[in-house]
Amino acid sequence: MNLYYLALNIYQFSYLKPLYREIGGEFIVHKPRALLQLKQNFFHFPSDNPTRGWLGMQPKTRYMDYQDYSKLSGVMVSSIQFDYEHDPGKLVTINTGHGTGYKPARDQDRADFDYYFLDGPMRYDKLMNIDGLALSEDQMIKIGNMRFDAVINGQLDRQKILNDFGVKDTSRPNVLYAPTWKWGGGTLLKHSYKFIDDLTDNYNVFIRPHYYDWRKMKHIKKYLKKTNSEHVYLVEPWNIRTKDTMENLAIADLLISDNSSIAYQSLIFQTPILIVDVEDDKIVEKPAKYDIRAVVDRWNENKPIKPLVDENIRENKYQTELIELLDNCFYFNDGKSTERAVEFLGKLGV
Repeated sequence: MNLYYLALNIYQFSYLKPLYREIGGEFIVHKPRALLQLKQNFFHFPSDNPTRGWLGMQPKTRYMDYQDYSKLSGVMVSSIQFDYEHDPGKLVTINTGHGTGYKPARDQDRADFDYYFLDGPMRYDKLMNIDGLALSEDQMIKIGNMRFDAVINGQLDRQKILNDFGVKDTSRPNVLYAPTWKWGGGTLLKHSYKFIDDLTDNYNVFIRPHYYDWRKMKHIKKYLKKTNSEHVYLVEPWNIRTKDTMENLAIADLLISDNSSIAYQSLIFQTPILIVDVEDDKIVEKPAKYDIRAVVDRWNENKPIKPLVDENIRENKYQTELIELLDNCFYFNDGKSTERAVEFLGKLGV
């Protein structure tokens, strides 16, 4: 049976990499930039059962209309939620999402799939409480977070990752600033300059914009040139091969984020976290057991940032609470999440 992977932009395909690594599959793309970036990132990508295009080293891809999949047969695994057309008799649809977090709901969140691969109770509760989306327990497939498997199974090489990022002084602690975009109240340009000014005397500062903010990187580059700042690394969010979120988190000694789901992804590393305050209308209230904002230190521009960074790196003072939050938000955390997903796909005939 055919297996297809669907996303809108390259960073969303990163949530499907673990499956492709295990069982191959065909990628569906909708625009030229996504096709180019996909081929760059998956060129000769290691897979136990690679599905290659006619050149032999490129991934097999299919360029299609964004919302019409009525001609496809098999199984389609999507990391995005959106309204689409398909033939239920020919195509089984599965949604994985692309990040665990709480942002304001959008119309496309109500799109119905046959099944949902769930990384944990947090996403389960969010899906079950979306107005207009009626899901049954049979649709909810609890697998855990597939992106965590490489971490748990010791497959990330810290020194190689540092080399890939071109880090000059590896004796410095690494601070990662990874904000969301405007939909969740993103703070990229609001605080990047301050973090550069206040932290680079002692730390390597990695600035990782959300994919939808990549055009704003030019402003930060101009500032770096103007100030001759060193020890700053701008992360290209379209590189999911060697500088993906998990690789970036693997070398971070502290994460600064705002309303981004990357804060929840970091829980598997037990990295100290600082949360930047954003406008209240961008925050969706969640049960206390999932609320990272209630666990770690929060920062706003009226406070100095460096003392908080120093303290949290020195002590990792909320590590016990972060471990509890990890178990509250994600299933299993045993390194076998991809294995469970593959097993379920096997039941469907893949």
